[in-house]
This record gives sequence, structure tokens and C-alpha cells, in this order.
Amino acid sequence: MNWQTVWVLLAHELRMLRRDRRTIILGLALPLVILPLMLYAAKSSSERREKTLEQTRYTYAVTGSQAEEARNRIGRALRSLGQGYPHKQDGKKSLAGLKLEEVHVQDPAASLRKQEIDFYLEAMSGKEADALLKPEEKNKPAAPDAPRKVLPEPKRLAGVPLILIYYQGNQDSSAQGSSRMLNLLRKESSSGRDALLREHGFPADPDQVMPVTERSLATPGQVTGSNLGKFLTLFLVILMLTGGAVGAIDIIAGEKERGSLETILTTAVNRGEVIAAKQLTILIVALTITFIQIAEILACVTFKAISLPADFVIDVSPATVLTLLFLFIPVAGFISAVLLMLSAYAKSYKEAQLYFFPVYLLSWAPSLAGAFPGISLRSAIVLVPLANVSVAVREIMVGKYDWPMIILAAAVMTTTAVWAARVSTRMLNQENIIATGEFDAADLQGGPALFPKRVLRWYALMGVVLFVVALNVPQLATFRRQLLFNELLIFFGGSLLMVARYRLNVKQAWALRAPKPAVWLAILLLIPSSNILGVGIFRLANLVLPVPRQVIEQFASDIMPKDISAFQMILFLAILPGICEEIAFRGTLLYGLRRKFRPVGLTLIVGMVFGLFHVALFRILPASFLGIILTATALLTGSIFPGMVLHAGNNAFSYAAAMKQLGIGQLAWWAYLAAAFVFIMGFAILYRNRTPYPDLTRPRNLILPKIRS
Repeated sequence: MNWQTVWVLLAHELRMLRRDRRTIILGLALPLVILPLMLYAAKSSSERREKTLEQTRYTYAVTGSQAEEARNRIGRALRSLGQGYPHKQDGKKSLAGLKLEEVHVQDPAASLRKQEIDFYLEAMSGKEADALLKPEEKNKPAAPDAPRKVLPEPKRLAGVPLILIYYQGNQDSSAQGSSRMLNLLRKESSSGRDALLREHGFPADPDQVMPVTERSLATPGQVTGSNLGKFLTLFLVILMLTGGAVGAIDIIAGEKERGSLETILTTAVNRGEVIAAKQLTILIVALTITFIQIAEILACVTFKAISLPADFVIDVSPATVLTLLFLFIPVAGFISAVLLMLSAYAKSYKEAQLYFFPVYLLSWAPSLAGAFPGISLRSAIVLVPLANVSVAVREIMVGKYDWPMIILAAAVMTTTAVWAARVSTRMLNQENIIATGEFDAADLQGGPALFPKRVLRWYALMGVVLFVVALNVPQLATFRRQLLFNELLIFFGGSLLMVARYRLNVKQAWALRAPKPAVWLAILLLIPSSNILGVGIFRLANLVLPVPRQVIEQFASDIMPKDISAFQMILFLAILPGICEEIAFRGTLLYGLRRKFRPVGLTLIVGMVFGLFHVALFRILPASFLGIILTATALLTGSIFPGMVLHAGNNAFSYAAAMKQLGIGQLAWWAYLAAAFVFIMGFAILYRNRTPYPDLTRPRNLILPKIRS
């Protein structure tokens, strides 16, 4: 390779990028101003919020049999504000300056929904409170739009009067006002209790009996560093992707459209020199963004170039800056290689933009690893690219330098970047990648021939609908409605629409074929064994990315509501997903990709796409494992029906295990080994009775040339 030629080509590429306004704005101007804007916006927002809270007058109503007593308590508490209390309590804002106004209304609940008042109090006697808080009433599900209630005391004895504060959690003024009223009443309760103790001869001031206070051992710089370090990697990755994408997409896909790439290749310049120049160009853009952000952080510390909030202290030494650069340089190399692969694979600028969005979303999960609690760099996370840098940056920003793990993380990231660069080089060396046009025979022919090229676009659109619409439309907030929307409209409806749009043969596209009878014995073995192995994989993943127990419990309560019968649960959790999701993933998706990848790659890709559609981050790995099993089953049997039964059986087994409290997540290691043995037996039966999926792309080593005799 002639490096002098590479430098000439590199200078040409940089001149072309310099003339592109989009590159200047996204690659240089935006990274330069975004950090000061974010810091200014944070400071301005905090000051505006404090000022708004001081000036806000909260309106409320009081109802109930003990309303007069509640008004007396509020009056006593407000009069006490002028006596030097209450100050900061439980991390809350000081109540001094709190403005309250009681409003008399006929129906407080209706007025709250109409936003005529910010909140209301219901004061009741002890007998009324006992009747209200019966065990069966506690578990009664509330309507989605019902006002939330605040209990002023965490525990209550039987027969004691009670005040409930109702508010709308989706309204800032209602949530803030009710919270401050709650603190006010709690302080008044403790003051009244202390006064009674003193009146009855308590020998000391109750506030001075073993007072409780707190003191943080972390410096303000460590606190700010922890908060900044959790998201610094994500912040830089987003800037590298957005800034580098403009140049990377234009440098290959754009030149394909203009026809200038073929012109360069007809010269005496070696193709490897062209590829090296293009890779260096995008790498320079990514590195420039990195240096700009690190330099701005250093400017905030050394030169005080940006006015920071009083409690926002960045304590970064030159050693910290060099260590961050040591970690982020291979990240920049990896991202530049990924962007070049994306641009090389696309046939046009518009198609490359379409592929950019999934890459952009997929980068979020590993880049946010530092934000998850309980993840240490001294774990298996150090071997996960991007995630290891995210965790390492968080620890560095709080002053923790675990040099062996930092060096290992940098080595893993560098190896990944070199591998990605080699893959992008191989892609760019392929003749059909370099010289392909925007249209080919499939585009002109349309119908079933075009479907394999467009299938991933359809599933990207289905994913957007699932994440955006299903999770944000209030009418889909209930368990039944959201599940019916996902299964019937997105998965089944989307698959049916693809069949109609591309005139596919339903029997072929959905693999509606009868399997061999012995297959069903294998499915019976795979239902419990694959479920237990999936739980075991989740336990292993939990060692790397621990999931808080509260998150799992909340997910279980959401997915298994108490007001649904067992028959409905089996219908919604097992039968519908077993049919609709198999049609979507082992039907149309598998059919569309069958000739684009070899069997192993096809199994992994379809399985991982299936896992990504399961929304919750901690579910992606177990769901991908199940998706791989179901895809392998479809490829070995040539039919969708065994996968439907396996999918439905797996979900039903999970539900039954949860109801019977079998404790699959706490089994001994030998139980998982036994499940693995049964699992292997099941797949051995499938393999011996296989009916391969038709029209698959075969491995190259199985394609032998004919030998003439």
C-alpha cells in the first residue's frame, strides 16, 4: 500500500467533508456547543423550578367527617412556619414560603380531574379508616385515571383517624403541592407529639434524644462525577454516530448514487488505498468529536469557561482526561468501522439512513451499562464491548482507578475495533458492494422477489409501532388491550399485510406443513427443559447485569394481573403469542431471510430480532435464547406448527411454575445440567427426524463442483 497516495486521498475526502454543511454542523458545531448548552439548560431549569415553587399558590379542598380537625392541623402548621421550622426534611425543599389556599367545592374528585384544584384531603374517623383499609380493599385494582392518594404516616394503628391526600401524579403542580402538604402535616404531627411529651414531664427535649443526622463521605466532585460518568459514554457515542453518519453515509452510499466511486476505481489507485482513506476520514471525524468533548470538560474544570451550578462540581485531573482518551479512542475506531459497513451495505443514501436508526438504537443498551446499579468492572462486563467502557468511565469519574481492569477493557475495545475495521475492509473489497447500482432485477420485478430485500424494513417499522404507539397510548395501558394490540395488530396483522403486499404464497411463507409424528415427542421434552435453561441463562446474565428485584416483581405484577382468570392468562400469555408471534418471526421473517444467510446465522438473527421485540432490557437475552430454539425447530422440521406448540407450552409452563411457586430460579446447578441433557435429547430426536426448511442458503463447503468422468 502506497501511504503517500492514501494521504492524498484522505486530504481529498476531508476537503469534500469540509464543503458539506451537514458534516460541519453535526460533526463540529453541534459537539462544540452541546455541552455548554446542556449545562446552561440544567442550571437555568433548576433556577426556574426553584423560583416557580416559591411563587406557586397551591389550591386544595378538605372533605370528610373530620374536615374541621384537618383544617385546624393545617392552620397550626402554617402558623408554625414563622417560628423557624420546618427546614429541609428527607431531602425535600424547605416549607418556608409555602402558599396554600383552600377552595370549597361540591365534588373534590371531579374538581381535581378538571384541574380546578391541585389536590384534596379526605379526613376520616378511626372507624371509617378501618373500614376503608380492609385487606380486600387494599388489593382492589384502581381505575387507570383514578386520583392517587398519599398517606401521611407509613404505619397506622387500628382506630386512629386518618387523612388521605388525593392528587394527580401526571400533573407537576398537583404532585408537588401534595408532597409539600404531606411534609407539612408530618412535621405538625411530630411537633404536637413532642409538645404532649413535654407537657407530661418528659425529662428531655424529644428532638435531642438520640438525634439522627447524615454525612456523605463522598466529595461533591465524586457525586457529580458519578452522575456524569453514568451517561458520558452514551453522550459521546450518540455524538460520534450522528456526526460521523453524515460523512460515512455520503462517502460510500452517496458516491454509489453519483457514480463517482466507479470512476475512482478505474484510476491507477489501489482499492485498498481508497478503503484506507475512507476509513481514516470517518475515524478523524469521530476522534475530533471525542477531543472536543474531553477538551470542554477540561475547560470547565481548569479555566471555569462555563458557569456551573453550585452543587455541580467536576473534579477531573489531567490523568483522568488521558485515561478517558485511552478508552474512547478505540470506541471511535469501532463506531467509524460500523458506520462504514452500514454505508457499504446500503445501495443508496436514503437506504443507508434507514439502516442507521436500528444501529443508533442498539448502541444505547451497552452504552448505558454504567447507569445500572451493582455492575462492577471486576465482572464479566469487562469483556462486553462498549458496556465495559461505560462502566470503566463511571468508576474513573469517581476517582476509582482499577488499572488492570481498565487496561483489559481498553484491550477488548481495541480488539473489537480492529475486528470491525477488518470486516468493513472485506465488505468494501467485494465487487457487488462497491459497484452495485441502486436498482437491480428484484426492484424491477417486485412481488415475492422484492420481499427478501424489504423484510427487515417492515420489522423495523413494526418495532417502532410497538415501542412508540403501544407504550404511549393511554387507551392501551391495560394488560388485555396492550397484549391484543401487540399480538393481533402488530404481529399477525403486520404479517398478513406483508403477505398481501408482496403476493406471497401463505402456505410457503408461514411454513404450513405437517411435521413427522416423532417431532411431537421432542417438543414435549423441549418445553420444560428449554424453559429451565432459559431461567438459568437469565441467572448467569444477572451476574453481569444485575436486575433489581423490584423491577422483576413489578414486571410480574404487570404481566400477571390478579383480576384475570387462569383460562384468560393461558389464552393471553400462551396461546395468542404461540400463534401470532410464530407467524411473525418463524413465518414471514424466516421466509424473507432464508436466502440471505446460512442456517446458523439465520437462526441467530431471527432469534435476536425476536428477543429485541420483548421491550424490557432484562428480557432480551432469555427471549433471544427462546427465539433461537424456536427458529432451529422450524429449520429442522420445515414447519411452523412444532414451534407454535413449543412457544405456547414454554409460556404456559412459566405461568404454572409461578402459580405453584416451583422456584425454578433457585434450582441447584445439577438441575440445570439435567435440563440441558433432556434438551439435547429433544434436539437429537428433531435432527434424526428432520425435514429441512426449503430453499435455504447452504454452507459453501457443502456446495461441491460436479466432476466430469
